[in-house]
Amino acid sequence: MASNSLNATPPRLRPLSGLFSATQRPGVATVRRELRETMIHKLLGLPYDEWMAAFLPANDVGINENASYEGLFDKVLLDQGEDKMYGPFVDAVNKADILDRFELAQTYSKYDKTDNAQKKADGGMYPKGSLAVKDKRTDWAEVEVFIECKVNDSCDPYDENARDGIPFADSKRDALGQIATYASSVFEYQQLTHHFSVVILGSWARLARWDRSGVIFSSKFNYKQEPAKLARFFWRVAHASAEVRGHDHTATRVLPGSVDYELLQAWKAKGKTLSDSDYVAKRFIKSLSGDRPWWRLTVSDKTHGARDFLVGRPTFAAAGVVGRGTRGYIALSISDPSMPFVYLKDCWRMVHERSKLEGDILSYLNEKRVANIPTALYHGDVEGQVTVSQTFWKAPGGNTAHDTNENVDDGGRKTETEKKNTCRLKTHQHYRLVVREVGVPLQEFPTGKVLIQVIADAIKAHKDAYKKAEVMHRDISVGNILMIPHVGKKGRTKYRGLLADWELSKQRSDEDMDPRHPDRTGTWQFMSVHALSEPEAQIQIADELESFLHVMIYCAIRYLPSTCRNVGEFMYSFFDDGERVGEAEYTCGLLKRSVIDKAKLQASTGQAIAFLRRPRLPPSEERSAGTDQGPTTMHPINGIIVQLLKWFRARYMLLDSAENAVISGSGHEKAGSSSVSDSSPDSDSSDSNPDSDCDPSSDSEQSHEDNSIVDESQSQKELKLFAKKIQSHRHMRTLLINALKRKEAAWPTSGDRQRDQLDPAFNPHKQAKTREKRTAPEPEPQDQRSSKRLRSVTFEA
Repeated sequence: MASNSLNATPPRLRPLSGLFSATQRPGVATVRRELRETMIHKLLGLPYDEWMAAFLPANDVGINENASYEGLFDKVLLDQGEDKMYGPFVDAVNKADILDRFELAQTYSKYDKTDNAQKKADGGMYPKGSLAVKDKRTDWAEVEVFIECKVNDSCDPYDENARDGIPFADSKRDALGQIATYASSVFEYQQLTHHFSVVILGSWARLARWDRSGVIFSSKFNYKQEPAKLARFFWRVAHASAEVRGHDHTATRVLPGSVDYELLQAWKAKGKTLSDSDYVAKRFIKSLSGDRPWWRLTVSDKTHGARDFLVGRPTFAAAGVVGRGTRGYIALSISDPSMPFVYLKDCWRMVHERSKLEGDILSYLNEKRVANIPTALYHGDVEGQVTVSQTFWKAPGGNTAHDTNENVDDGGRKTETEKKNTCRLKTHQHYRLVVREVGVPLQEFPTGKVLIQVIADAIKAHKDAYKKAEVMHRDISVGNILMIPHVGKKGRTKYRGLLADWELSKQRSDEDMDPRHPDRTGTWQFMSVHALSEPEAQIQIADELESFLHVMIYCAIRYLPSTCRNVGEFMYSFFDDGERVGEAEYTCGLLKRSVIDKAKLQASTGQAIAFLRRPRLPPSEERSAGTDQGPTTMHPINGIIVQLLKWFRARYMLLDSAENAVISGSGHEKAGSSSVSDSSPDSDSSDSNPDSDCDPSSDSEQSHEDNSIVDESQSQKELKLFAKKIQSHRHMRTLLINALKRKEAAWPTSGDRQRDQLDPAFNPHKQAKTREKRTAPEPEPQDQRSSKRLRSVTFEA
């Protein structure tokens, strides 16, 4: 009988700012630093001639490969600042008659109008006649090669002598972060397999090729002394085919005058006539607004053949250069008019011999009748579009490494020697998936009651997948739980929860195998304390259920009234922060650990946080209105969070106890052993029926909350009773549904959902100006008494 745990993939990096983080509008320095960290172990270098032969080989038509182009860049000034370099450099290349239908533009003074971060490259190669050339403005959707200029090589972004290519000097690291942000923007705005860039370093230059596996720099060369090298690069890239320049041949840009363009314009015109119930069509039309390109994308399915879809701006786009680069679109189906709108996921999946296509996983789960998950329609790899950067990595001995699993022991685990010699650049394959359902993001929940109902539905999906199909999701996050609205019998809108994004899921039969993807699993903000603290430990059901709790807290703290004085600070400390253990590796942050240790939701200052039925009034207004923030104003969600924190705290106390027993020699079990975590939910007869929790009211044990408070004096037996509740899904889902049914809870039917309380300008690295202000004492959430904080614990898997 399989245990209820699966090997984890070690989390390496904290998340990038934006998206789910507390920092919605990170500063330039923050973005560059974070992207630079994602590039560690992702940089390679090749000698110039090898680089050119690999990526832009000579062809028949031609530039005179032996031409010297002597004096081509003599007018590029090096001693008068960057801004004096741009004009002469651009003029030199444009007048050399080597760019065919392209030309260089200097764009250093104007940012892309559609880029909220207002980034601007110094220059770039654009199609002739483009607005970027005319207006001298950066255009991420049009640039073929971006160019960054520095006055000297003190800002060289690559160091051949460093073990991982990352330079040591701050100025050089900053330059790497800077060009990485530009590369990320090019990938975001265009449909590309790879793209090129040039870095000018005074009289020196480097070429670069970026793909989703990493970046490969050429060796540095003196372009003023050897101008033919730079001229040869521009000539070859300008005369190369679209595919060689990195353009995806299965993506066609929709241009004015085309049939596709007229069709999309007709949909835009319908916007004001649609009813509120046509939420999918309205969201699709919204994706067509602005100046982002429109595309026709082809999905090649082995069973159904090629299917075409029209898309606008993605509803989701992962930041960064390396990795899956996931983008999600509400898509208009061209091939199947009976189903006009679907959801299309475009990503670069990681390739591993044990990895399965997400479409195949979903189809299998659909066949097993797993509830509350997307319905797979079409999917397939984009033929021939695989990253190549990883193929140029060489092991310390000089042999080219392949991202395989050849050297393994009898248990399927890599040997220590193989681990040290494994390429950290991963193979990524371009992949597309189309599903029937177009959901609403969980963060748009209308009331706290709907939030809990949708999470309960997602837990049901997780349980079904685990029980019926023996699959663990392993990436529970606020972005992977969706709401499907539908109008009920009385005309009221109801919501069903959907658990999406099964790409990182894992079969229970793979539990003893090495991690497939050593750089990532899950979404940092929502991973359990255990998974973040012990990256080599196994992922258990309790870890996944804790992630659902973190999703609940995340949504509540941002959108429900609460006593939290600084939402941004709490979110950063609880969800984003981590303890650094390496150059760019982190473990669980202190606040998340503390909240679990104490079973008390609190700020980093120790202030208790409670959720309210309605927004707080200023103390003076409360007194004049004759109201207070007493128990009757407490939101029902408090009871759920308090109860769950007690259960999870019991788990960690047992893990801590087991660890201490191992250290002292008084026990033989490792933390996470059978006494704590390995008892299979299959052994729980009350949970043996996958649908046994459909009527949670029948579970008398869960009809009332546990009234005892977990403290350090509790017996092992009592702790195990609490911890056992999160070894399977039933108790947590029952707790949620019973709380929704309980009449005395009196869930608000409206008014508890607030506008986003996270200041979009919040920056944890800037000290906010504060002033002393007398306030009324904060109310404690009911049944949320604190106890001594446990010491910091470590876990052994």
